[in-house]
Amino acid sequence: MAELELVRVDVFTEELYMGNPVNVVPDADSVDEVQMQRISSELGSPPTVFVLRSKKADMRLRFFTPFGEEPLCGHAILGAVWCLAERRAFGSSHSGKHRSETQIGVLPVSVEGSSEGPARVWMTQKRPMFAREGDVKEVASAIGVGVDSLFYDRFPMTRASTGLPCLLVPVRSIDVIGQLVVKRDEVDALCKELDVAGLLAYSWGVLSEGSTVHARFFMPSPGPLEDPASGMPAGALGAFLVEHEFISREKFENIVVEQGHWIGRPSRIHVRVDKRGGAIRRVEVGGPARTSFLARINMP
Repeated sequence: MAELELVRVDVFTEELYMGNPVNVVPDADSVDEVQMQRISSELGSPPTVFVLRSKKADMRLRFFTPFGEEPLCGHAILGAVWCLAERRAFGSSHSGKHRSETQIGVLPVSVEGSSEGPARVWMTQKRPMFAREGDVKEVASAIGVGVDSLFYDRFPMTRASTGLPCLLVPVRSIDVIGQLVVKRDEVDALCKELDVAGLLAYSWGVLSEGSTVHARFFMPSPGPLEDPASGMPAGALGAFLVEHEFISREKFENIVVEQGHWIGRPSRIHVRVDKRGGAIRRVEVGGPARTSFLARINMP
């Protein structure tokens, strides 16, 4: 019976069993689409990324959850690149720039490291797009707070995307963001109405020194309601803060989004935004990761 190697990687953390986990199948060229779905369904949560050879880039990545294939998954890209870098799949050096093929196109990725191994992985996201969206009362109701708990009078609610659209929802304090009582059916309806992947609630109050903002990301069904670390939404949020210069210019390339504390998996997502003149030219999201376990799975 054929076997596949499976690697579990915790992304956006330096501690095991924290951050956002992803299952990585590093050598999946022999696996067809039906098998990918069956493997992902058997593994359950978290998502599974399958690494294949590519004619366009250094690797081709496909992302599956038990509910179907996803076009993109930011932390899964970083987990796959971390896994390959640890194995020196890119060559003798742990550092370097590479390209990953996904359903939305080819995305640049890079690895920072030393002779001892990778230290941080980065992905370049698409240039941001913004639009003011969302009824304040509907959004407040969906996340279980009053309208006065939203900081929309200073930071407009915005549909933002650097490859995966989400709704950015400003919350007035860290205390409020920690007490959100989210209504799944209302989140589902809002995400469908606005055509977004989820709601990213954020506050300027933080729990850890050195963080820029605290965030919680809520997603429509099926699947988990809350994500412990969200790479694509964090990139969109960082780009939004830079676009409107809500942070000082010297911090544009040193944004830290903390996330996951309320569900027991603290994470730190690093965002670098290159803005020259009045235009954002590049958005990068990255961080450290840790391999938590290795396994072998039988092919269905």
